[in-house]
Amino acid sequence: AIDSNSLTRQIIMRRNYEICLVGQKTVLVPYRPEHLQTYHDWMQDPYLLEMTGSEPLSMEEEIAMQQSWRDDDAKCTFIVLDKGACVGLSGDDCSGYCSDGSDGISTIRLSQDFVEQNLKAMIGDVNLFLSEENDRETDDDNDGDNDTNAETAAAADPVNQEASDESTALVKQAELDIMIAEPSARGKGMGSEASRIMMLYGAQNMGIRRYFAKIKKENDSSKTLFGKLKF
Repeated sequence: AIDSNSLTRQIIMRRNYEICLVGQKTVLVPYRPEHLQTYHDWMQDPYLLEMTGSEPLSMEEEIAMQQSWRDDDAKCTFIVLDKGACVGLSGDDCSGYCSDGSDGISTIRLSQDFVEQNLKAMIGDVNLFLSEENDRETDDDNDGDNDTNAETAAAADPVNQEASDESTALVKQAELDIMIAEPSARGKGMGSEASRIMMLYGAQNMGIRRYFAKIKKENDSSKTLFGKLKF
């Protein structure tokens, strides 16, 4: 029998692959094959490899990874674009992402032309690794940096900030990863905005009620970013 929860997540993940999320400074688009060359080039940088706890991959391995992440209902990956460098982004194409539009986020249906026209606007990526866990525990089984020198920071429900009770009910949670790969895009609030967009999207569309991050102790910029996000 097919697990109904898994089927629901698969439908949501397929829907994620057809949209992009538009903020004030950034645009989030699903990780597509067209992004592979730039992403592969990023991940040859020793600094990025060290800060993300990653290993360099061949292009063939990178292609296989992109395909597996696309098809995995426990992973959600978006490429972060610099909105100021994007072309083909019309306000008439944007519909309010939240009912009141107060978050300043819009969503548009992704077109192939938009993907191809904005490869040069790529500045990084943002990921969610989904799981279910006791609401008082931290999951140690997610993909990401499990190095013993990593610190784990947890954030509360981004939608409902009320304190939880002492129940042991399982809750949907996700590890949040953010990488601003282009040095020229760092220190401008783009990583913070992309993270907020991703958390809000996950909470409202995937029912995520808890986020956490795994950060290498020497990654001071990530500590600062997640501190601003109240982790």
